[in-house]
Amino acid sequence: MLYAAKCYWPGATQADLEQVADRARAGPGKGNGGVSYLGSLLFAADDLVLCLFQGPSRAAAIQASDRLGIPCERLMEPIWLPQASPFPKGVQK
Repeated sequence: MLYAAKCYWPGATQADLEQVADRARAGPGKGNGGVSYLGSLLFAADDLVLCLFQGPSRAAAIQASDRLGIPCERLMEPIWLPQASPFPKGVQK
């Protein structure tokens, strides 16, 4: 199941999210509850971060968010709608 953690994170930077990703890479195996951290979207002007997880349950995703030090305010169950064509020119992945 896919989960999105909505985080109010004043002053969050790309470096903060890179540290989260580093912690996620360093902690695979036991203790992750079968949850994978997929990455984040940073909306710096709004102090908003959306972190994506894949895992077996809401509780496991919340525990993973806590373990990674992500200030999760709300956990949502999104529906992923992939784009059929690649990113438009000039858009960073």
